[in-house]
Amino acid sequence: MSFSLPDLPYAYDALEPFVDTQTMTIHHTKHHQTYVTNVNNVVAKYSDLQGLDLVELNKRIGKGEVPSDVSTALRNNGGGHWNHTFFWKARACWLLAW
Repeated sequence: MSFSLPDLPYAYDALEPFVDTQTMTIHHTKHHQTYVTNVNNVVAKYSDLQGLDLVELNKRIGKGEVPSDVSTALRNNGGGHWNHTFFWKARACWLLAW
């Protein structure tokens, strides 16, 4: 499984005036994309990690199922990808309720 940057479920300016367009654009296209790129780079090096989703990857950390030299990078970048994806979806719910 290769991870990809999800499309936002709304426009970059949808959260204004609370979050400006530039901040949303940078956060999505640069910060979140970096997490996706980094987790893909780690997973690409280990065939036994390929095809696993983020939850399964995280479950394997600390159990000797992920090489110790990449466990922190996998946890931080996989977690960053998961957290950002969750944030974008939560903001979509907020917009609908607002």
